[in-house]
Amino acid sequence: MGLRDFRQTLTRRRIRNFIEHRTSWMRVRLARDPTWVVQRWDGDGGLAEAKRIAVFVHYDDKGLVHPYVLFYLEQLREAGYSILFVTNSPRLLPAAVDVLRARCGLILRRRNRGYDFGAYKDALREIPDLAALDSLILANDSVYGPFHALGALLEKADPNQADIWGITDTFQHYYHLQSYFLLMHRPALAATEFHRFWKDVCYTQSKELVVHHHEIGFSRRMLAAGLQLEAIFPYRTVAMELIDDLQRRSYDNPDWAAGLPQRDYLKWLFEALMAGIPVNPSHFFWEPLLRRHGYPFLKRELLTRNPCSVPLTQYWESAVRQVSGYDTRLISRHLQHVLRDRSI
Repeated sequence: MGLRDFRQTLTRRRIRNFIEHRTSWMRVRLARDPTWVVQRWDGDGGLAEAKRIAVFVHYDDKGLVHPYVLFYLEQLREAGYSILFVTNSPRLLPAAVDVLRARCGLILRRRNRGYDFGAYKDALREIPDLAALDSLILANDSVYGPFHALGALLEKADPNQADIWGITDTFQHYYHLQSYFLLMHRPALAATEFHRFWKDVCYTQSKELVVHHHEIGFSRRMLAAGLQLEAIFPYRTVAMELIDDLQRRSYDNPDWAAGLPQRDYLKWLFEALMAGIPVNPSHFFWEPLLRRHGYPFLKRELLTRNPCSVPLTQYWESAVRQVSGYDTRLISRHLQHVLRDRSI
């Protein structure tokens, strides 16, 4: 795909999003108030005394909680967070409930309305006083990992530097923190606009609206309210490093990529970054983030679908093993369950 085609694709997508927004917004607004929680189980830990809570959103159509998810939950606990687990699954197997109870303070199952943000909203209603927390994490099962201890990573999320932290950020559409992992410190949790945002979250079934009004909208509204947002792995840092790296290779050896199957991709990526066209860092920057920056995750969609056709994702396992002692079988065994007509 050339830059011209890429820009045309973005334009068509924005037009489609606008039309979808205009035709469905009133219907979406009517669905604000209900809670979609249908089952609940108390965990062994409880949440009453917790000062740091992680809301973790999950989905599995068979009601399973895969080992890679359990590992993630354990890492959150080791980082000092009590877990409020909420699943959008049509059911949750009894064996899954049993293993979750030992790890979580509260477990909710809800109808899949509003996707992750609908689940976050319903889960936050279970916390009586958000402003009394020291910090809150919103996370989900859309990533594999963490490949490094979360405690050390979260120390970088300095409350004196920013009120809200993400793992990665992007300038796609508008600047925003990517919502697969968000950390809020106390000033954000006490902010009026933070509570107003969650009150306004709609249980839409449009993924495009979830992205535009909830994922992107969250960052925009928090910025407008005067809160400070930062990413632990900022887009600009990795993008500039890639530009410098590609320029250096090109100048030192103009034919360096001539025999590589990813040559056209690297040329396209370089031109896009030089032109200031934003890309999704958790997809396009996955390898340098892992190998050079200590990035702790790998997007599940990158391996299961690879919607942007990023090359060389089949080397994910060697990349992870080079930087971490993480058991990559947690990933490969999950892929055995979910891949169809695709190998990775």
